[in-house]
Amino acid sequence: MLLGYVSDERYLALPGVFVEFERDDAVWTTQSTASGAIRLDIADGPVSVMLAKQGFGSKIVEVELKGDTPYQFRLLKDDILGYMWPKAVRSGGSAEFRVHSDEAFKAELWRYGILKERVRLIGWYDEHGPRATVQITPDGDYSRTGVAWNEKGYTNPHHKQFLTAPQRSGLYYLHLTTQSGRFFSFPWVVAPVEPTARVAVLASDINWNAYNNFGVRSNYIHPSIRDARPPFDQRAT
Repeated sequence: MLLGYVSDERYLALPGVFVEFERDDAVWTTQSTASGAIRLDIADGPVSVMLAKQGFGSKIVEVELKGDTPYQFRLLKDDILGYMWPKAVRSGGSAEFRVHSDEAFKAELWRYGILKERVRLIGWYDEHGPRATVQITPDGDYSRTGVAWNEKGYTNPHHKQFLTAPQRSGLYYLHLTTQSGRFFSFPWVVAPVEPTARVAVLASDINWNAYNNFGVRSNYIHPSIRDARPPFDQRAT
């Protein structure tokens, strides 16, 4: 019986995922097939499901099995990814940087203009045990709702990372560099508290989302580029 499918954050099927279903004292185990399909004979109803695959974050989800509706599981690959939330604030306001990384990483704040300016080192993260900053994604289609990192899957409320927006407005980027040298960056728009010039520059984060292919394929050509440096930016939301 087809119970569901499992894919990665780009909706690519994941074969060979170890899957464990548990209900009361009963346990069923299997692996996903080449199409990502999960097939077992289990009656409809609530179950706890654990999924694990090398190179991806494991997770446990509570699922209501329905024989006529295959469930879509999603796993997140080990990588360095992140975003600011909210993506735009006024000077003096605060935003949280939400990062997924399977190894220790360094975060730095930069300001972009005619020249790129390094503002400061924010710090190193992941000193609290292995995979302390690994996130999970929701199941199903989260391209419209977002991944809600630091809200679901893990986080100690004392470990949330908030930044106070600089007094100088502009386009800022967080640069992330892992211990092994992998790189990722994402934007943060800081607006002035009050108008300071006769000309206003509007930054469209809706347009950024339109070009973003995280969570589902974009309608635009987006080749996979590893270790890209700004101005090419990648976004997790």
